[in-house]
Amino acid sequence: MHTKVETGLPCTQRTRRSVVRAGLAHMAAIAAVVALPAQGEDRFVVAVPSDVLEDYVKFLNGREALTVTDFAGAYTRRDVVEVVLLQQALHRGGWTRRLELEPLPNVARILREIEWAHAACSGTSFWREDIPATSTSFYFSDATVELGQFEAGLYTVANNRQAMAAKSLADVRRLRALSNRGWIVDWRTLEQLGIVYLQHVGQWPSMPKMVAGGRADFLLAPFQATVDLSLRVDTIRLVPIPGLKIGLHGTRHFLVSRRHARSAALLDCLNTGLSALRQKGVIRQAYEQSGFFNTRVTHWATLRAPER
Repeated sequence: MHTKVETGLPCTQRTRRSVVRAGLAHMAAIAAVVALPAQGEDRFVVAVPSDVLEDYVKFLNGREALTVTDFAGAYTRRDVVEVVLLQQALHRGGWTRRLELEPLPNVARILREIEWAHAACSGTSFWREDIPATSTSFYFSDATVELGQFEAGLYTVANNRQAMAAKSLADVRRLRALSNRGWIVDWRTLEQLGIVYLQHVGQWPSMPKMVAGGRADFLLAPFQATVDLSLRVDTIRLVPIPGLKIGLHGTRHFLVSRRHARSAALLDCLNTGLSALRQKGVIRQAYEQSGFFNTRVTHWATLRAPER
């Protein structure tokens, strides 16, 4: 059973605070209606990973997504700000119908819901390479992350001395890595880098626990906006191996269901809005303030898989 939390306009400040409290209390089952004006009774479900939606509500902290101009602060990260960017892009592109942010447990479920048109689009971006070339179920938005822009840290626990001492690709190849075979770009990159000890894990929340428990040495994650670049997942604190980063080759896009009755209009509004946000520098600002585009690692050595 889903608990629906209304955050749409118009609403009073008191109502918004109540909404946020309700959202934090029931996030495991939330389906949030976001602040876009509604015309008609069409349901437009946006599929969002459950953990992202939880942090998104905390990140907003009572704000409306369309009013966000500062993407820094607590709970910011790449996928959280993408949920905001999606809404702002649609609004700028002329979309006026109400959206519902629906939490889903994993990527496979998100793709199924979009494929079946139970969801109109994704709330976060996907690697284009993660979608089979033979698929006819999805439209891709214009790229939010372009070629060469995605850099990831090799995140471990601070007391893993072998991992923290790694200085080169040869050192990293001696470490045990976690990823998901369904994340084509991540998995392929690690294989091409020659990572021998590479273990598949189906669910993201399990990965930090396994690293913290000593069952693996590192996982890949975008750089964070925290002072020390650390990543917190519940009570677990992960830090990047200092001085090293990985360049992931590909582009990232929002997905739109081809089978949805209004997919063409949705895609047009989305691309129009993304273009406007890009021209105004909002997309870059959001990615920089969330720590994803991170100037503090500019001079770190890049372990980049050869292009094919």
